[in-house]
Amino acid sequence: MFQVWFNSPKTSSFASTLLINIIMENTINKVELLGRIGQTPRFSTSGDVQVARFSIATNERFKDRNGVLKEETTWHNVSVWSSKNTDDLRLLKKGTQVHVIGKIRNAKYRNAEGEDKYYTEVTSSRMNVCREEGQNMQQVMSETNIPAGMAPGFAIN
Repeated sequence: MFQVWFNSPKTSSFASTLLINIIMENTINKVELLGRIGQTPRFSTSGDVQVARFSIATNERFKDRNGVLKEETTWHNVSVWSSKNTDDLRLLKKGTQVHVIGKIRNAKYRNAEGEDKYYTEVTSSRMNVCREEGQNMQQVMSETNIPAGMAPGFAIN
């Protein structure tokens, strides 16, 4: 994050417009999740690329106003893109703990009845799969990168 200061307290409308443009052009869309896969991933291919879609559960523990410990689970839809020639995605199974870094994508598609449906997902740019061995978590898969030139996200034409 950066800040812009102007020397004079009286800024011109040009300077104000410039500041607004700088702020609006530099935005962040980044998500980082650590959770467990909730169901068997759905796999598909698009050209030379494999796509895995699944949901991750994250949990938050907190005390309510009466001091009672509560736990809230949030589900996140995730898509991971990988080369068709790698076996990385076969490690994804229900219950597997994954660390996903990506961005939020919103999409619209038309279902079989002709209704517009909206979908939100985290498109992974990096993902780590962890395997539990006793008390230790071991990283199994390091980075799975989105192939260059792909426009990841959920879309049905």
